[in-house]
Amino acid sequence: MSLGGSRYFISFIDDYNRHTWIYLIEKKSEVFDCFRNLKNLVEREVARMIRCLRSDGRKEYFSGQFNGYLQQMEIRHEFNCRYTPEKNVIAETKNRSVVEATRAMMEEKSMHKFYGAEVVRNTIYIPNRIRENVSAHELYFGRKFNLRHLRVFDSIAYVHVPNEKRRKIDTKVEKCNKRVTSVITPIPNKLALS
Repeated sequence: MSLGGSRYFISFIDDYNRHTWIYLIEKKSEVFDCFRNLKNLVEREVARMIRCLRSDGRKEYFSGQFNGYLQQMEIRHEFNCRYTPEKNVIAETKNRSVVEATRAMMEEKSMHKFYGAEVVRNTIYIPNRIRENVSAHELYFGRKFNLRHLRVFDSIAYVHVPNEKRRKIDTKVEKCNKRVTSVITPIPNKLALS
């Protein structure tokens, strides 16, 4: 269980560029709403239509409402037999990578499990934006992104001390009491490019 109450995550992966979206959910019955939100997001961001949904054959993908929506939107639903993860290698590999990276990051920093959802978001955020040649994000949006905002995961944060609150030879920064657990924390000169 995360701080926000999420117990599961669902991932959607673009077959062409491997751009991945993660939705944190409390119940598996929320999968339909997540897909509908994703479809609207993709259409708004890049003006493309989703033509096919490939799933693992679990029951949350087969509600009457979900099937009706897919038919109405003319989206083909391909699915594997349940309990055959080897048939959907891309999604299973991505999900395993997310879980393993999340576990490793949390163990490395001795974080409580309540932060799991935030760590899951970070494990997708970075691979979407960083690759050897062209990132999934660049392929998806068709433009390069500025990566200067990336920081080391769970790094020490410092706050600038204004001139009015210090003397000439006093330090200009003060160490924060809390550690920052976000990828987009503004700490200068420490990029999370590992």
